[in-house]
Amino acid sequence: MITFTNRFFLSIGPPKFEYQSDDEVWFQWQKFRFFWLKDGKKLKIDGKRIVWQKPAQSGTIIFTDANLDDQGYYQCFVSNLFGTAVSNKIHVRMGVLEHFVLRPPKKLIIEEGKSLTIPCIAPHGTPPPTVFWLYRDALQTSVIETIRRNHITVDEEGIAVELHDGRANLIYQCAVSSLVLHGEYRTGAAGVAIHKLYFSPEKVNIKAGSRLKLMCIFGGRPMPTIAWSKLDGELPKKRMKDLMSPESDYGKSLIIDNVHPEDAGTYECRSQHLFHQMQVTVTAAPFWEFGPPEDIDQPEEKTVEIRCLASGAPTPIIQWFMNGKPLHEIPDNDRRLILDNGRVLRIHKLDHDIDTGVYQCNASNPFGYVYANAFVNVRAYAPRFKMADKRIWKIVRKSTVEMPCDVDAAPEAIIRWVDANDQSIAVIPGKIQVKQRELDHLQLYKNNTLRIIQVNSADEGLYYCNVSNKYGINRAFNKLQVFDPTHFVRVPAPKKLTVNAYENIELFCEAVIDPRLNSEYKWLHNGEIIEESEHFKFKNFSLVIENARGWHAGEIECIVTTDVDVKTSGMHLTVQGNYVPASPIVTDVNCNERRATIKWRRPNDHGDRITQFVVQMHTDFEEGKWETVLEEYNVFVDFYQADITLSPWVNYTFRVIAKNSHGEGEPGYKPRAICNTKESFPYMNPTHVRAEGTQPDNLVIYWKPMDKYDWNGPDLQYIVRYRLNEQGAKWEEARIEDPLANHTIIREQPTFREYTVQVEAINRVGISITEPVSVIGFSGEDGNMALVEWKHVERSTVRGHFKGYLIEYWKSDGDMFSEKLNVENDKNSVVLKNLAPISNYTAKIHTINARYKSEAPSVIIFLTPEGCKARAVGSNTMFITWEKPRQANGNIRGYFLTFENLHAETIEETYVLNRQMYYLHEEAEPDTGYKISVWAETYGGEGPKVVRPVRTWPLRDLDPPVLKVEATSPTTLAIEWIPFNESEWGISGPTFFVNFTSTVQFIVIMRFYFMLSEEDIWSQSEHINLPFTEIILRNLEEDTLYRIRGIAKEKERQSISDEIKVRSLRRVTITHLSQGSLISKFYGIIS
Repeated sequence: MITFTNRFFLSIGPPKFEYQSDDEVWFQWQKFRFFWLKDGKKLKIDGKRIVWQKPAQSGTIIFTDANLDDQGYYQCFVSNLFGTAVSNKIHVRMGVLEHFVLRPPKKLIIEEGKSLTIPCIAPHGTPPPTVFWLYRDALQTSVIETIRRNHITVDEEGIAVELHDGRANLIYQCAVSSLVLHGEYRTGAAGVAIHKLYFSPEKVNIKAGSRLKLMCIFGGRPMPTIAWSKLDGELPKKRMKDLMSPESDYGKSLIIDNVHPEDAGTYECRSQHLFHQMQVTVTAAPFWEFGPPEDIDQPEEKTVEIRCLASGAPTPIIQWFMNGKPLHEIPDNDRRLILDNGRVLRIHKLDHDIDTGVYQCNASNPFGYVYANAFVNVRAYAPRFKMADKRIWKIVRKSTVEMPCDVDAAPEAIIRWVDANDQSIAVIPGKIQVKQRELDHLQLYKNNTLRIIQVNSADEGLYYCNVSNKYGINRAFNKLQVFDPTHFVRVPAPKKLTVNAYENIELFCEAVIDPRLNSEYKWLHNGEIIEESEHFKFKNFSLVIENARGWHAGEIECIVTTDVDVKTSGMHLTVQGNYVPASPIVTDVNCNERRATIKWRRPNDHGDRITQFVVQMHTDFEEGKWETVLEEYNVFVDFYQADITLSPWVNYTFRVIAKNSHGEGEPGYKPRAICNTKESFPYMNPTHVRAEGTQPDNLVIYWKPMDKYDWNGPDLQYIVRYRLNEQGAKWEEARIEDPLANHTIIREQPTFREYTVQVEAINRVGISITEPVSVIGFSGEDGNMALVEWKHVERSTVRGHFKGYLIEYWKSDGDMFSEKLNVENDKNSVVLKNLAPISNYTAKIHTINARYKSEAPSVIIFLTPEGCKARAVGSNTMFITWEKPRQANGNIRGYFLTFENLHAETIEETYVLNRQMYYLHEEAEPDTGYKISVWAETYGGEGPKVVRPVRTWPLRDLDPPVLKVEATSPTTLAIEWIPFNESEWGISGPTFFVNFTSTVQFIVIMRFYFMLSEEDIWSQSEHINLPFTEIILRNLEEDTLYRIRGIAKEKERQSISDEIKVRSLRRVTITHLSQGSLISKFYGIIS
């Protein structure tokens, strides 16, 4: 139940997940829809009086102005694609706390050392009020003290029992408070004690799961000590409150939390010869001891038990139903028995037609009930085999064969093994001897498997497994064939062989095999099959290793495989030489959401001991980069394991490298072993957060963008918060959608004010689990202001009474009229105000004593970009160029540019590094006026702006490009794009490229010219953007005629120039003919 008052905000919501277990818990994010019902009707969340705490993220709602109409039963519903979850009903009531009935104080007189009881009749309240007692000084009515002492106790009826401490002029006053009306309480009649002892009733009845509180108050001086015990058992100390705590009234109250049925019994409190006993009865609604009855699936003729194991206090009554009807109303059946006081229903010899159904169990007592369904499925069908019913068994002589007869039947089938003549096979089930013939080696097992030990040729033949029940029969066919075992006559030798590098080695392997069997020889090297190659050669029954190297070292095995057996023999080869280890054998890469476990085996060390293993990881975020995550120096075992911590939303690949004194070997991988982790909340926030102003009315907040490895999910964004550090200022925030952004500009801020800023990460899953760091910064200074700083002087060098500093400053190109400003001696900075814009100033800082001033000049510098030009080169594109300031007075870091749309009144800002003296803005609106500002920045600050007005072209086609073409070598042509006519710019577009072809051929026969035409095959050059205007066509054919077309481009719009024809140069004539004569002769030929 939730109770609220209209004086406060009310926030209610579904239960929260408070405890994080040690096991990993992961939730897959799905889009949720939340809604509430009030008294069974949908609640309207109006966003004003009732609002969502976190829209679309949480179902919690807040009542900003609660009233009486908000009382009722509330229930929260949350749904997604897979279903709907419902919370418990929440009863919301208005909090009430009425006043005491007014009456005058009572005056009570008591002898010292005796006990005293004062009754307190509490007024009505919702929820029930809490009673507490106060001291009030009769002489100083404003002095109030809460009574909380070990000799004064407030019992459950609101009666204070105490041993008077002799303090004079005290009024004992009863007061009550409410759990929900915070800050309010009511006080009632005052009095001074009367003697009486208080005990809890002799019989106490309590419900299981609630809190038990027993109270015994003894009076006396000195204050008596109370001992508690349970006469018929032990006190549950793990669930008891500390008897010496104030909550237990310093031993006068015994408090047991979460009462269990076994807590029932007789409790005693005792102080010396006085005692009091209380009989506690625990009542409990029925509950399942081990869970509700389980479904049953058994064949006919089996006996089953349905268990309804419910407990409670008092013991619940068990009732049984079948398909919703009480069992006693169903015709009697002597196969059904109810046992254990109704807790067990036993059914003998199940019958499919009668006993199949849903059985219900109901356990109830006066405090509640539990009810459950259990489905009993009685199976009935003919036998059917659970394995192949026709099999051929090829067995090696003197081995053991097991022929299963795994059958499913309901009721259970009768199993009978027979031979080819349909005669029963005598078997020995357990210890029974076979009498008919000597088959002591035959055994029959519970799963109906026929096992033949020490098989020989006489056992060959047919074996049938016949099965039957009342619904049908079936048969399984088994044919047994017995073969001679394979054995070696030659094996690889010796078992350990050491050779020098580049030696030849021959190893032999030969076996005798039953001629009826197919066989195959294979050679293995360190577990891998050997294929014939430059170094490995196969001969009859031998393997030859030519020019052995270090990587040939290791285990060499010969394997002979037949239809019935496999024989293996091997040896160890060591090759001495300077070799790095082989690749580690990665056997397993096992991943979960937080950890990857990599297992590998020691590889061949190639004759030099391995000194270290290195585990490396690779992610998709940094292609080709491997990062070392673990180094293992314990190299004296054969099997290894590494546990690597993973981050969410990353694809990992791992590899292992072995090292020895000669270096690193090749890395070992597990093929296709990729670890994919799911999305999660960001674990961190951007670092290197700072804030400073670049203009008098802005605040620029900078941060280091998060590495993609730390995003933990897609759609990473940044929430930038800022707040003026002034009384009453509120947090403002902006969301930055570009995860690679490193700053944002907050405009229209007061000049040079202190701010607190935060930058927090958020992705598609939610907000970072780490609190963002708060950083202090300042907005920009006024363009007519300058901050001057200096180092303090040593007082001992002042030679007099140190008065402070004197600042003199003036315009460098002005009339030398100076301003003066005095600064106290404990400061080392000052702000100069009312300066003229775009001007150079000189400032001098003097140390002054009572009579003199020192000399120490310092210059303030403003930087002005010069030669700034802005042009519209298309409907959406503007081209801006500028020159460096003539007097930089420092190292220029870069240039700021802003583009103010005079129609939409929007401003875009960008920044370029100092080496770039141009900018191409391609996102402008057609036929729109813009104000473009450019200004420089040094490490000392920003200079004044240079402003240029520009208007973009209306939306139309580009002008055809103008170009010049020159043959510069036999294989190259130089093409110059001319985007303007002298100083006049048209709508040239920002981008240029050319198409060219050489498909027209000319043939000279005698004195006649013929032209052979083919389909044109056009090639395309690279694309260039302003300010670049030259394209070089390379790798052309010598002495070939080319046709060239220039194309200007803006977004999807293009314009094509007239076609130009030019011939590449000939090598033999380059030194004799000018380019002009070559071109004129060419045109003379085709005219």
